[in-house]
Amino acid sequence: MPIPKQLAVFFLTLTTVGTFAQKAPDLKKLDVYIADAVKKFDQPGLAVGIVKDGKLVYGKGFGKLDLAKPEPVTANSIFFIASMSKAFTACAVGLLVDDGKLQWNDPVVKHMPWFETPDPYVTEHMMVKDLLCHRSGWDTFDGDLLWYGTDLSQREILDRHSKEPFTYAFRDEFGYSNIMFIAAAQLIEKVSKRTWDEFVTERILQPLQMTRTTVETADLANFTDVALPHVRKGQDPKTPQLSVPYQALKGADGACGVNSCITDLAKWDAMWANEGKVGEKPFISASTFDAITMPQLAMSGRRDGAALGWFTEYNNGEKVITHSGGMPGFILNHAVVPDKDLAVICLGNGESYSVFAVTNKVLDLYLGDGKADPVADMLPRLEKRDAREAERRNSRETARAKDTKPSTDATALIGNYTDKIYGTVTIEQVGGKPVLSFPRAKDLFTGDLEHWHYDTYKWNHADPFLEPGYITFSFDADHTVTGFKIDLHSPDFHFWKLDLRKGE
Repeated sequence: MPIPKQLAVFFLTLTTVGTFAQKAPDLKKLDVYIADAVKKFDQPGLAVGIVKDGKLVYGKGFGKLDLAKPEPVTANSIFFIASMSKAFTACAVGLLVDDGKLQWNDPVVKHMPWFETPDPYVTEHMMVKDLLCHRSGWDTFDGDLLWYGTDLSQREILDRHSKEPFTYAFRDEFGYSNIMFIAAAQLIEKVSKRTWDEFVTERILQPLQMTRTTVETADLANFTDVALPHVRKGQDPKTPQLSVPYQALKGADGACGVNSCITDLAKWDAMWANEGKVGEKPFISASTFDAITMPQLAMSGRRDGAALGWFTEYNNGEKVITHSGGMPGFILNHAVVPDKDLAVICLGNGESYSVFAVTNKVLDLYLGDGKADPVADMLPRLEKRDAREAERRNSRETARAKDTKPSTDATALIGNYTDKIYGTVTIEQVGGKPVLSFPRAKDLFTGDLEHWHYDTYKWNHADPFLEPGYITFSFDADHTVTGFKIDLHSPDFHFWKLDLRKGE
């Protein structure tokens, strides 16, 4: 999953023009800076790595694996790295290009004839590289409800998403798409005859000796020193941070799926910092390295462009390839500077932005004058954001019309409701209360409906990460329930797009 949209405001890259004569940074002072950042951001645990000239020159942990237990984070602590996994998918495709089994400009339908989009022209002309650089035409995070917590297969996810209308012209605008990386995972499977899990393990993890890296959350039971995700119930800042179990998210392989640690990711990022080589031996060809790290879609703001599984930007005149990751309970980041043979890795098991502040601090130590203070720069912005969020929450409470009653009995709400893309959800009566459930994601999206006002109900679903939802029912001229819409504040998941019609 993606990193939430609102994070974009806070991904600060301190970019200046000019170069600085650098001496080796004082990494003991960095210890103090990071420890202070962990405290100020209220970060449960953080692992930080610096790779220079092919070696892990700094690898340390701060905080805890689980706030409820004493074990500390270390450089070997395993984290779910979420969308940082996209670079593994791009690399896997690049290895198949090097194998001569496909080309970047091949139409996707050449290898997957069943692949579809809502536009026949786009279906015919979507190229392999289009899957990996967020220019398909769909809006950011479109279709993510199809894989989040569901039991849908990747083919089912892609088939349903193919009916989702485009927001932008093909290759014209940026729209962050996890779904297209799921399509890339299917492409890898079709061309290699190996699943994404198998291919990534056999062609990337094993050759790089990434022995504490997995592509299955179930495999984490075989390891110690595993960081647990931490969330605040309903993203309410007044609630305590609590650890929660990992989600399997098998349908999202390709978009996410990798679990790793600083010591292993140092080997991965060292290869990228060395322009695709391990030592003097190519891991991917020079042409594939160039193709993957070349911007394919220009972007505004701090980012120069979207590459293949990476983003590009400039810091103190140096090209940086970077990608962050976010999933309930984890926010992570890494940045690679190939011309300086440098990489920074920051893994966090909470939902603070400390990983970006620390990344930027390290980049400034190596590329700038070492005087930047991203923590001090970022915290006031976050305070303003928190104030806006508090005002938004309070506004809903203020707008609630108390002492109102629904216009129909709760039993009239019972039934099946279908969205043409997502599928069918149900409302049943349980213990005298209506309960809304998404059967394909019942562990997360099941909960009772509590009357809010008029014909709107508060949905107390089970997902510990998302806020409660608000369900408003619609009626026909005979005042028969015809459907409902969901208002659930989330930049990551488009509940507002669901048009759930009764009996369809």
